[in-house]
Formats: sequence, structure tokens, C-alpha cells
Amino acid sequence: MYRDSANALDESDRAVGAILIGEAMLVQCERAVDRVRDPHAHERWRAMREIHDDYPEIWRQLDRARAVLASRGGNTTAYEEMRPHVRPSLIVPNDAHETAVDPEALDDARRALAELKLCVPGADWKAIARRTTELVEMPQLHRRHRLAVGTTLSALALAVVTWFVAITPEKKQDKAEAMRHEIAEIANQRKVRIDILASAIGDRCNAPLAHEYVKLLVMDGRGHDAETFADGYTGRCGEDTVVENWANAPRPPR
Repeated sequence: MYRDSANALDESDRAVGAILIGEAMLVQCERAVDRVRDPHAHERWRAMREIHDDYPEIWRQLDRARAVLASRGGNTTAYEEMRPHVRPSLIVPNDAHETAVDPEALDDARRALAELKLCVPGADWKAIARRTTELVEMPQLHRRHRLAVGTTLSALALAVVTWFVAITPEKKQDKAEAMRHEIAEIANQRKVRIDILASAIGDRCNAPLAHEYVKLLVMDGRGHDAETFADGYTGRCGEDTVVENWANAPRPPR
């Protein structure tokens, strides 16, 4: 279930999730900037378009994180003071009347990220980064599994960004509408986690991952998928009470 607590916050928290997405978009912008600056790079104009689209999304995510943190009573003053003065675009005209990249705009985003992270003392950012790295770089995964996980994570990151943009709330929103968005966010985060676990487990016998995976399948209303997974896991790895109990858990009627 979603936790909106100031203690032991992780990537399932709304503010932490928005900050992580903003950070991922910043990394994409930095890579695109390197392609733009490389005179031998192919598709420099495509990289320029990516920067044009991704840079504003960084600030949308950071603004969303600030709003969540401020609603909890977090001290977001430093971010709010710098926000009106940040550069609105990463692309600026130069003296030769051509488009160029403004490196100070990236510095603005890095400082803003750092300020918001300071407002979330309950989040262990190093542990969050380590979990993501360990999931992608599990030594037990074959190279093809690593590629599949990397591709899945990239696709999911893009899907999450698109989803966040689509659910941007209006200035005035009633409680019922806010609750619907909250429920949709919880469901979306669960689906993302299910896809990641599916790629990570593969044919392995990893009890903790299997327990979490089958539980999330049931919570997502995918009881048949949970049963199928339980049958395959039991035949491959032996009986597991937790997996079997979740796979056979009572379900509401259709």
C-alpha cells in the first residue's frame, strides 16, 4: 500500500518518485547535450528536440515533488526562492544566431534536485540507487536477461513520465478527484514493479522476489497469472507456502 510517511521513504513515495523521475530526465538531457556538442555525432537535431521536450519535464516533476513536500510541512523555501530565476529553456541562441545549449540551465536543475532531496530526510537515496543498480546488474542474470531488464526499465521510465504528464492536476481539485488520482498512482506503481520483477525473476528460484511478485499479481487482480506463476515456480523450485497461499487467495467475484 502507498506510504506517505516521513519515515523510511522509498521509491514508492509520491515525492521521492517525482524526484527520481526528474533526476532520470536530467541524465537524459545531459546525454543529449553530449550528442549535440559532438560535431561527429549523428542525429544532432534529434538530440536537440529531445532536450527541448525533456528539460521542461524535469521542472514539472520537481514542482510536483515540491507541492507534495510542502503539503506535508516540508521546508521547501530554498527551492521556492530559486525556482522563479531558473532558465526556462536549455536551448538558447548564441552570438552567431544559432541554437546552443546553456550549461547553466543544467546547473539550475542539479541545484534544485539537491534542495528537494534535503527536504526528504526519511529517504535513503544511496539505498534507492543501490536497489536499482542491483536489480539491473544481478550477477545471476544472463546477458540477455540484463538487456531485457534494461529495456524494460527504459520503457517503464518513459511510460511513467508520460503518465505523470497526463495526470497533472488542475489548480482546483475536489477530494474525490484527488482520491481517484491517488488510487491510479498506486495501481500504476504496482504495475511497474510487477514488470520489473517479472524480468528479474526469469527462471530463477528466488523466494523473496517470488513472494513479492505473486502478491502484487493478486493485488492487481491478476489471479490467473498468479496461479500460472505459482505452478511454474513450484515445479521448478519446489513447494513454497507463501507463493501457494497468495496464488490461492480468495478473490472478489467478477
